[in-house]
Order: sequence, then structure tokens, then C-alpha cells
Amino acid sequence: MINGLPKHERLKGRHWFGVLFEQGQSIKRFPLKLVYTPVAEKGPNLFGVSVPKRNVPTAVVRNRIKRQIREAYRLNKSLAGAHEQEALFFIFQGREALPCVRIEQAVKDLLMRFSESKK
Repeated sequence: MINGLPKHERLKGRHWFGVLFEQGQSIKRFPLKLVYTPVAEKGPNLFGVSVPKRNVPTAVVRNRIKRQIREAYRLNKSLAGAHEQEALFFIFQGREALPCVRIEQAVKDLLMRFSESKK
């Protein structure tokens, strides 16, 4: 699997966010929460990330955290397995920036737990 994150793998549009929060299931591992739901189409998983302004008020820090989460997902997306297509949405729940290693470990753990739940 290629370690890229092309545009067609990004979660976009209000429709998906509505579906995720109405029908989605979630897995938590501090500082992240993974909300996921199946997608009817074939193809790679769709990915999205959010860092709430309420938790992290500084835009520079929010953007850095989002970059760290995207990079951790990009490097470890093969852990999610090759099941049917899913929409995956990561929500940062911490109050401050954390080291890359800690965020990457949380992403790995969430992806492995997600993969196990799909078996």
C-alpha cells in the first residue's frame, strides 16, 4: 500500500459528517477519538481530522496537531486493514500539543482496535 494521502481519500462534504455523527461508532484512546461508519462505495478509506477550537484556542497549535495526526495516519493506514470502505474521522480531545510519538502511538492503537472490531 502506498503511503500517500491523496485528495480522493479525504473526507469532505456535510453529508459525511452528518452520517458519521448520527450512525457512526466510536473508539477512544486519549488524546484521540475515532468515529467511523461504513461507506457504500468501493475504494480506500475516507479520512478526516478535527481539533476543536474550544480545546486548543491557538490556530498555529491546532494546525500543527492536525498535521501530526494526518502524518501518523498516512504512515499507518495499512493497519486499518482491507475491509469494505469506511469513513474514519479523528477528533483530538486534548488541551495542548503533544509529542509526535504520543500522537502516532494513539493513531496506531486506534487503527489496530478498529481493524480488530471489523473481523
